[in-house]
Amino acid sequence: MPINPELLIAAPMLQDVLIDKTGVVMSGGTITCYHDNSRTTLKNWYYQSGVPNNYTYIALPNPLTLSAAGTICDINGIDTIPFFYPYDETNETIHDPYYITIVNHAQTNQITRENFPFVPSSGTTPINGDIFNNLIVNNGFWRNIQPNTLNASPTSYSYGTGVDIIVAPSQHDGFSSPDIRFIRTNASATDAVTFVPFPAASSQPIKNDIVPEYYLSHNCTVVGSGELQKCYQFPISLHINTLESVPFTLTIQAQNGGGTGAGQNTISLYILQNTGTGTVSPTPRLLGTLTLNSSWQTYTLTSVFPATSGLTLGAGADDALYLQVQMPLSATCTINFTKPCIYLTQNLTPSNEFKTYDQVDAIINSPRTGDVRSSLNMFYPYGWVPMNDGTIGNPSSNATTRKSADTWQLYNLIWTVGKVVDTGVPFNNIAQLYDSSGTPINYGGTAIADFNANKQLALTKMMGRVIMGSVPSTALLATNYTQNVTASNSAGTLLFTGVNSSLMFVGQPVTFTSTGTLPDAIIANAVYFITNINAGGANTFEIATIYSNAIAGTAIAYGSTSGTPTISCYLDTSGVYLGEYAHTQLVSELAAHNHTLTTVTSGRVGTSAVFFNYLNDISGAATSGITGSGTPFNIVQPGVFYNIYIKL
Repeated sequence: MPINPELLIAAPMLQDVLIDKTGVVMSGGTITCYHDNSRTTLKNWYYQSGVPNNYTYIALPNPLTLSAAGTICDINGIDTIPFFYPYDETNETIHDPYYITIVNHAQTNQITRENFPFVPSSGTTPINGDIFNNLIVNNGFWRNIQPNTLNASPTSYSYGTGVDIIVAPSQHDGFSSPDIRFIRTNASATDAVTFVPFPAASSQPIKNDIVPEYYLSHNCTVVGSGELQKCYQFPISLHINTLESVPFTLTIQAQNGGGTGAGQNTISLYILQNTGTGTVSPTPRLLGTLTLNSSWQTYTLTSVFPATSGLTLGAGADDALYLQVQMPLSATCTINFTKPCIYLTQNLTPSNEFKTYDQVDAIINSPRTGDVRSSLNMFYPYGWVPMNDGTIGNPSSNATTRKSADTWQLYNLIWTVGKVVDTGVPFNNIAQLYDSSGTPINYGGTAIADFNANKQLALTKMMGRVIMGSVPSTALLATNYTQNVTASNSAGTLLFTGVNSSLMFVGQPVTFTSTGTLPDAIIANAVYFITNINAGGANTFEIATIYSNAIAGTAIAYGSTSGTPTISCYLDTSGVYLGEYAHTQLVSELAAHNHTLTTVTSGRVGTSAVFFNYLNDISGAATSGITGSGTPFNIVQPGVFYNIYIKL
């Protein structure tokens, strides 16, 4: 579409004579005009031609060679005034300024002009219709790691060993590093994170904006060593190409709550281009370093999302952009901040920023990778796969349920859960791994290596099975689910004594770890099945290698050692499948009972009739008649079938 001449901006001088850094006229120099948000793409500039009431605007050469006098000339070599069009030529509502370079005749750079010509915020139009769409979800830290009670004293969480911890939920679909995270190089410093509610007051500390419920207070009391990174990371957008070279405006509310020594009151903001799992991402790009005051203040930065040319993206399609808010390194500090915001605008921010809790909750509590749902609907949206006991993998894996790059996040989740029980035999109690031909194999070194090697991974078993409740390993588990046990020899079988067997049942899956050594009959993290509960005394149990042996009471042998010093057992491992559809009853499972024999009063021996009482006069075993066939009986509970899907 033609440009709107009313939006053209003329150079303010009657004639521009350009000189180099030494004061010499740049005869034969070159001017090149680019888009400021895409600094390798040429952008048209113009000169005026025609007569009064019928002027036209014609594109100047780009690049343009300066005259012998160092002036700008049109295509006919006539000195002219350039006109700039700082808007998109196909959509005049989109602000699109210039990035201009000027080199001398030797092609040595002399002058650079960014964001030219400058258009003040009042005249700037948004890059899209929704100008105030903040890309940082949950920047007010709703549903954070501490009790959500306004009137309670906030709880500080000190991190001694953690180097990558989720502190509040945020965007998560498709991200390899979802949610708001605290990330640091090592655990040498003593850092505490506190989410502090703003107090109810007639005068709020944050001015000209909506005050959120919380701010994050970062407190370092012991300086760490070798610190290269200590930041809070916020997801911005999945896939780095989406926002390549797009300008943005960033705001953050921050306050220095501690020292004022060198580096104690500064934070640095970075954009991370994460190119995906299994790749080496570029060094985060510094947006700016802020020196904070003792009072709350709004800080604003403008920049452009980095270009992606030359980058290699991971096969898992989880490349993404992140904002990193870096705390002072190798220094004690108390830094308070809240409401980091990123808008796809150029020098333009809203007068306030606010999302209702329902709006935030709709995103942070949307289905996550590994969530399961049921439906009578036969259609499953792409983003979910049916739990049909098939396999998933990359496009070359020959997976039977879905072979696509978008399976990576679910593949990684199941692989991580299944890896711990992959103990050597090519059979996995949670999710078997196969090569691309379908041959069962053991897990490799990393999930991304197996994914890139075209290996297919089984979904956890679901067909014809009932979902049973378990407890996530990251929850605060009672000793009923996780407890320390001791091992001993009980007449040749391995006997465990714990602290609570009340929630154990025969056939229950269990795994073991140890801070020392396990009994030599046990493989760490392998799945076993509980049997013979309390047979060796209170809170004791034995284990079997397979479910059917547990039902039969066939425990594993003791071996030669009992292990030392602390053995931990974990009940109800997520993803393990067990049970049977039909069962042949064992003699030990029958109720104790007697058979009644009929009294016989006469009989014949040879040719003579003999009268006797059968029960009293015949010695030896007596056998009653046989009924029944020993056919396995149905133990499938009454049920109804629904389609079960799992989130990618």
